[in-house]
Amino acid sequence: MNARETGKQGKIIAIAHQKGGVGKTTIALNISAVLKPDILIDQDLHSGLVVLSNVRESGEESNIVTCETKDELIAQLRQRDDGKNIMVDCGGFDSDLNRVVIAVADLIIVPCNGNITERIGLRMFETVLSEVGREVGKNIKGHVLYCRHNPNKTRFEKVDEFLSHSNHMTRLASLVPQRADYESASEFGLGVVEYKRTKGSKAAREVMKLCEEIKSIL
Repeated sequence: MNARETGKQGKIIAIAHQKGGVGKTTIALNISAVLKPDILIDQDLHSGLVVLSNVRESGEESNIVTCETKDELIAQLRQRDDGKNIMVDCGGFDSDLNRVVIAVADLIIVPCNGNITERIGLRMFETVLSEVGREVGKNIKGHVLYCRHNPNKTRFEKVDEFLSHSNHMTRLASLVPQRADYESASEFGLGVVEYKRTKGSKAAREVMKLCEEIKSIL
């Protein structure tokens, strides 16, 4: 995922949802381990990616950027024009900074496990996508990723029904169910594809499948 070598414009991936606790940081940690973006931006209030990087072994820390102001954020995002690929873990809230990311992202991943509170959150985030789209004059779509659900659950009728009538959201085919391997790997600040005890696991295969789908979209 290194566009600098081809001379092409880079890509911006946003992991966004205005509700907290939906799995944004876990998804960002795990897919960044595969896609290896040039710039990884942590905009979450709890700085989860920064905290996880700090528990990695010495010398293995990730280079993670945090932005306090809109100007700082825009300066980072503009590096896409230099061919750099950028991933942003947006905070679980609505803000001007998160809306800047949403406005320019090439792919918006919206984690959701399908429960009632997260379905309500999707409806609210639909409004955000609509408002940002009107501001920038384009139809912005979020790609819903089912995650953190029981591994035996493969049907999400209520969310799918909502998405079938949505103008601003669709779903990804990949599923990332709840698995203990994510917590095991994150204890060392690692994604499941990096941690030696989980790199051959179902969780790692699911993350790899998700990353292949992301590449196909971009």
